[in-house]
Formats: sequence, structure tokens, C-alpha cells
Amino acid sequence: MTTSHVSPTHRIVSAAWRIGVAMLALAAGLVVLMLILPAGPDPSAPRALAMRISGGLTLTALALGVTTFLVYQADHKNPADIGLGSARDGWRLALWGALVWLVPSAATFAVLALVGASISVTVPAPELAQTVLLLLLAVLLAEAIPEEVVFRGYVTTVLGTVTRGWWVITIQAVLFTLFAGLLRQHWDPMDLSLFLAMGIGFGYLRMITGSVWMPIGFHTAFQTGSQLVLTHDAVEFAGGQTASMLALGAVPFAVAAITISTTGLPRFARPRRAPHDG
Repeated sequence: MTTSHVSPTHRIVSAAWRIGVAMLALAAGLVVLMLILPAGPDPSAPRALAMRISGGLTLTALALGVTTFLVYQADHKNPADIGLGSARDGWRLALWGALVWLVPSAATFAVLALVGASISVTVPAPELAQTVLLLLLAVLLAEAIPEEVVFRGYVTTVLGTVTRGWWVITIQAVLFTLFAGLLRQHWDPMDLSLFLAMGIGFGYLRMITGSVWMPIGFHTAFQTGSQLVLTHDAVEFAGGQTASMLALGAVPFAVAAITISTTGLPRFARPRRAPHDG
């Protein structure tokens, strides 16, 4: 289907309402979950994490349902066109995304430990393993999948009908930042700059790989590690906020961008029936 005969104004209006529907649906789901499942005093409590997981299942279903409906009914495409290829292939790409975050982050924490900013575990190993597993599932279902499907999947694809390249990445990152600010009702410039950097980083991974699966894996690893270090008592970091953000954010994001740009995807992460990417 060609859209060359459609005026730019019409294409912008069409893109705006479709993006608006997807974002409003996700926002409504998040608001309802925040009202039903308010944050408790102990974010590491198994019950609190289990509640986040159950809410995340609903939110993921909502995001997938709304975007799938829009893709078929408004865009006349299929989920693969927004970067949602087969889960059978996608899990490997998601795993690679997680590893691309985990390895440089762990290496940075190791270097920081050598200069006195060590990271230590404050709970028994079984409790740490339980916390990490439950937190990972909570982040995956309540944050990574719904946010990546909507922003790096659907929003990015729709923006591609009115602009190209880095404009797509930048605009979706700005929308992601505004979305976070409105939901949190908190407009601290440092927080907003973090969301903007996240949106650009995740968007770049989506552009390079053509899939939302790698951003899902990277997002899950990044937020699981960040929440574990910064908000859970199971892990204690002796360094300050700058050092933690260096290890959690700046270094892994930079390494990921360089790695994917220069080496592409390893063989195990490539889709078995990958379309020709030209």
C-alpha cells in the first residue's frame, strides 16, 4: 500500500491519533495498577513482588492487545511489522540484549570495587536468588514488555510514516520522557534526562536490530539491576549515585551502542527465518 498521495498534514494527524490511543491505553493501565497496587514499605517482600508480577501480566496483555488491534485495524499490518517477531526467535535476541547490559555493568562494578566502591550482598543466597527472580519477572511484565511494545514497537513504527532515522528515535524518546513525567507527576531535570537517555538508547537498539526483543532484554536487565542496587536492601553499594549510574547506565548503554553498531548480532541471536534487511 502506498501513501505517497496522502498529504503530510493528513499523515501527521493520522499518526498522532494512533500514537495517542496506544499511549493513553498504557497510561490508563499503569494508573489503575498504581491505585490497586500501591507501593509497600518493603519492595523486596515476596508478596509485593508477586503482586507486581500479577499486575504486570494484566498490563502486558493490555499493551499487546491494544497494539495488535491498532496494527491490524488502523495500520493494516501485522505484529512483525512493528518489531514483534516470533517469540521463539525473540527470546534469544532478548537474552543477548540482557547480556549486553549485564557484562559491562558487572565489569564496571568490579573496577569500582578495586577503588573502594564495593558492592555487597546483605541477605542469604537463597533469599537473594528469590528476590532477583521475582524482581526480574516484575520488571519484565510490568515495565519492559508493555513499554517497549508501545514505544519502541508501535510508536516508533507509526513515527516512521512521517519521518525517518534519528528523528524517529528522538521523538519517541521525548514522548517516552513526557509520558514518564506525567505519570510520576515529577519533573526533576535529572530524572527526565535519565528517561530521555533511556528512550534514545532503547530506540537505537530497536532501529539497529529492527526488533523490540533486544530492547526488551536490555530494558529488563537494566531496570532489574538498577532497582536491585538502588531500592532493595538485598544489595548494598558503597559508592555514590554518580558511580552507581556510571555502572548501571552510562557504561552499559555506550557499550551496547558500540557493540551492536560495529559487530551486529551474534549467530545465536539472529532469527532463524530473518527477512532480508538490506
